[in-house]
Amino acid sequence: MLSDMKLVCGVAMFMCVVMLPLQAMAMSWVVSGKQASELINQGEVTVLDTRSKASFEAGHVNVSQRVTWQEFSMSKGKNHGELLRDDAVLEHRLRAVGVWNDRPVLVVGDPLGGWGEEGRIVWMLRSLGHKNAALVDGGYKALSKFGVKTSSGKASSVEVGDFKIARVGQFSASKKMLKSTLKKENVTVLDTRELREFKGETPYGESRGGHVPGAKHLYFKDLMDKDGKVLTGKALEKVLKSHGIKGKDAPIVAYCTGGIRSAWVVAILQSAGYSNATNYAGSMWQWAAEESEAYPLE
Repeated sequence: MLSDMKLVCGVAMFMCVVMLPLQAMAMSWVVSGKQASELINQGEVTVLDTRSKASFEAGHVNVSQRVTWQEFSMSKGKNHGELLRDDAVLEHRLRAVGVWNDRPVLVVGDPLGGWGEEGRIVWMLRSLGHKNAALVDGGYKALSKFGVKTSSGKASSVEVGDFKIARVGQFSASKKMLKSTLKKENVTVLDTRELREFKGETPYGESRGGHVPGAKHLYFKDLMDKDGKVLTGKALEKVLKSHGIKGKDAPIVAYCTGGIRSAWVVAILQSAGYSNATNYAGSMWQWAAEESEAYPLE
């Protein structure tokens, strides 16, 4: 009997050791499908799905809620693309989809077919003070391979969370900050849009075409492989070095049209240890709406 009790206690202690790091330690900005499935199977985790309504209803993780970046952002005017400034509104909307202060948040997307929405949600949560928000590498397709329970149709109801916003500025850049960097050689500005946009086309409602002077073009999908998995290690370093980023302490400002694709890039960079990577949320919607002499484009 005593030996049986020791065995049970030993198993219980082992389970605690295995589970504690996943629940308690600070997460990377990017987690693998396997890591995400382990967290989901343990419970006490929030899963947000940024895919289209049709994709979500065709199949989603049981506990997930569908979200869009637009519901947490300004939708018009010169501040189009920036996060809502009313913390009470943001808290209400995030709590409604089950975001808690002390629970990890996993964000699922469609890397190959999407616009980096999962990265935007992760960047938003980190900027609002949530320390354990991460995107799932490879998106829903990668996660669904690891035995998580899935459903079709609409999302199930979820317990309202208790998330309290505590904004941090270290992951964000403003138009004034970006303007001040234009003559600084130590700052790398990344334009994460399509090449046609970089060259001057305005397919998404920008007031003017072109790119921020000195910006380097790095299309956000160039940081993923053919399966939508994030480049890592030497493969990632090679791409970044070719764009003038030589060290992990290098100041980086990324932008796109409204801070979505660039937020994804920042999430990848932060996960890889580039701690001075920031997202300009207003991006071209905001910059191009300003007077051309003060906010030039090439």
